[in-house]
Amino acid sequence: MDARPVADPSGPGDLVTGARLRRSLALAGALLLIAGPGVSADDSVARLAAPYLKARSERALGTVTATAYAEPARPNADPAPRPSVSVTLLPYSAAFEAELDAAKEGLRDSLDAYVQTVTRIEGARVDYESGLVAAGAGELVRTEMTSAQGTAHLGDLPAGDWLVLAWREGGHLSKRFKLRDTEASRFPNVTTSVTYSVVTFWRARVVVRAGETAEVTMHDRNVWLTAARQESGTPVTPQRPSGSGTKRR
Repeated sequence: MDARPVADPSGPGDLVTGARLRRSLALAGALLLIAGPGVSADDSVARLAAPYLKARSERALGTVTATAYAEPARPNADPAPRPSVSVTLLPYSAAFEAELDAAKEGLRDSLDAYVQTVTRIEGARVDYESGLVAAGAGELVRTEMTSAQGTAHLGDLPAGDWLVLAWREGGHLSKRFKLRDTEASRFPNVTTSVTYSVVTFWRARVVVRAGETAEVTMHDRNVWLTAARQESGTPVTPQRPSGSGTKRR
């Protein structure tokens, strides 16, 4: 993912949150209310968020514009805009970045690790977002989806370092397991088809400056990670039908 500042200042943008993010933030807030005053936010997250909240109160705000496109198939063709890319900006955190790196490092360890990578990344993101909510900095969780033109505009961002995490689901893979007739009758609960969706991630660190716009581009050559999310057909351990065991004489 490429990120660079642009001298042209831009006006304030709107805070747009996706349905999943709204549910996550609402749940985090509800859990804090249920837990009562005995539960406090992580001090490290609160300290991390403090400069951003200060910049926001001082109206030291900037903008990030994200552009996603597919590389042209022919040299003379124009890039194709890539819509429906989810773009999330979060205050830069070395700890959060380390969790993302750890998820990527384990990608090739096994087939199970490969399938669980997307879940690990999503879990790390949701945990960090919940920590910001608990620290009273939920407004620093910013998300947008690229339009039909492949662009997303996030304004009113407090000056500081931000981490951009973007992703797009596209393409499906199916793996079929063929069982012989005798195996199918002996193990009727074995799944013979597993479906995966392919998730592409982009990641970048970007500096937001007051009165300026930073541009982020996402294309085929700067993909951070590609992994599969298992959608259906979770294989199960073969189990014999009840009463089919061999009896001793």
